[in-house]
Amino acid sequence: MLESYDIAISELKSRLDNLGLAVEQAVGETAKALATMDVELAKKIYEGDDEIDALVRECMKKDMTIDMLQNPVATDWRNLMATLKILSDMERIADHCADISHYILHLKEYGDPVDQPTGLMEMYAVMSSMVSDVLDFYKGKNSSQADLMKDKDDIVDEAFNRLIAQISEKVKSDPDHSRQYIAYVLIVKYIERMADHANNIAEWVIYREKNQL
Repeated sequence: MLESYDIAISELKSRLDNLGLAVEQAVGETAKALATMDVELAKKIYEGDDEIDALVRECMKKDMTIDMLQNPVATDWRNLMATLKILSDMERIADHCADISHYILHLKEYGDPVDQPTGLMEMYAVMSSMVSDVLDFYKGKNSSQADLMKDKDDIVDEAFNRLIAQISEKVKSDPDHSRQYIAYVLIVKYIERMADHANNIAEWVIYREKNQL
């Protein structure tokens, strides 16, 4: 039983590492696609989301199998719940990369491009740094600093409010391009949600390690 448990732990770690790399790569590639409006890259991200979903399901299944290989106590159940919640948030981050890529494709289809909202890529960069940091936290690196994620989340929230106000003014002054601006509203919302999911992961890391919510 102990040998089976050790093997399962090793397999889960490997799968989690692969998942973390896949999520971080999706976030990075989405930044490039958004900055350059690269249609081919956006298609690749959109079509690759199913692979990340499959990795998440494998990790969830393996995590539950590990807990069933031993006699679970309160700490085991806390780890199980935290891991499942973290995996769910990872999956949503990847889903939103696909969502943003979907609207990049729409923006290209609409033609007659409009200028990208000022500050959009800066907002994305803060969110991206949150994802990178929290994946390190999840792996046990600098997890004591996970609560600092809230500060970056506040920065993203402030950027969200500014961008929505900016885009709203554009819709009023340039209604002929309202479809393009609405697409950017949705992109901004997805970025804000990705930051929220990164912050959620940090909170679940703290819960897993300190039993604090």
